[in-house]
Amino acid sequence: MVKKKTKKKKTRKHQTPLDKIRKQLDKLEALHEKEEAIVENITDIIDDAQFDEENYDFDKWEGTDPD
Repeated sequence: MVKKKTKKKKTRKHQTPLDKIRKQLDKLEALHEKEEAIVENITDIIDDAQFDEENYDFDKWEGTDPD
């Protein structure tokens, strides 16, 4: 007689509604942190571009148009 291998089912910890809410809030918090980092990066790019524009001397710029 051949014995069949039986798979053991993994037992899951029963989550209460409060556990589920906490997990979702943790995900939301992590997402918010990523969002803040992106906004900060965009703000830095804008600030750098404005700084470059303010410090560029347009009177010294010689275009490619022939005079």
